Amino acid sequence: MWLGNKKGYLQDWITQVWVKATGKKLTEDEMSWLISPIGKTDKIGDSYLTELVEKNGYELRKNEPGFGLMKSFDDLHLSPAENDRLNPKIRHFYEHTYDYHFEFWSKWKGIFFPGGWMLSRLFSKRLQQLNLPLSTMDAAMGLESNILKIFKDTEVLHTVWYRKLHSTRDVIYSGIYATCKAPDGSTKLKVSFPLPNGAANVIMRKEVGEDGSLKIISDGRKYGDCGFYFTLTDRKGKWWVRFVRSMHEYIHVYENESKELRADHILFFWGLKFLKLHYKMVLKN
Repeated sequence: MWLGNKKGYLQDWITQVWVKATGKKLTEDEMSWLISPIGKTDKIGDSYLTELVEKNGYELRKNEPGFGLMKSFDDLHLSPAENDRLNPKIRHFYEHTYDYHFEFWSKWKGIFFPGGWMLSRLFSKRLQQLNLPLSTMDAAMGLESNILKIFKDTEVLHTVWYRKLHSTRDVIYSGIYATCKAPDGSTKLKVSFPLPNGAANVIMRKEVGEDGSLKIISDGRKYGDCGFYFTLTDRKGKWWVRFVRSMHEYIHVYENESKELRADHILFFWGLKFLKLHYKMVLKN
């Protein structure tokens, strides 16, 4: 049910009411580390990019050779020992993401599949955001990976990883990649997914293993920690934030015994694994 341009669809508006009722009301300064572009109420996809560019006179550039999720991996502020251990292939991947081709697999934990189907029916397909593949066949048919950057003059304001399934043409992730300084002063990776009148933000800490692999983890227990946050705004300077303690993510990027770059992306709900995504990243010829 459509409630108008301000509220959007009924199910989205109910979610926004929940964030207001159970979350924190903060000033823009208090939650500056979580602020990111927000989505329209009708559809997400890449519409928020068009709005940002047209409203502010920015420049949108797409899929240029060498475009990466990060300008420099040094933005994550690893320790000298971590920098020495980090596999250089992982650094290259994050700094030159568009130069890679992806193979992709997915597997749901059976008891959670109905919830994934319901999420898709109520939100994901309509909004064209967070369309997690519901079958292994959807994933096996391939992934379209796009790196988009919004420029103000020569400065990159936003970097977006825009991924679609070849099988359904649905948007899996339209995510904005950045770093942020958490309340404790540490640097975290922030991935933001615009939603109607707000966004879902995943704040993640990093670890470099003795084998040079990279782990990116959102496993916090309270506001200010790593974790999953809903943000909401009335577009007049008022903000609300809801920390979702039940949602955790774990990403492991590594080189396997065959010298292939791989990644495991696992999502948890109350400590139970409900979805595993596996990627193989290969440099384009």
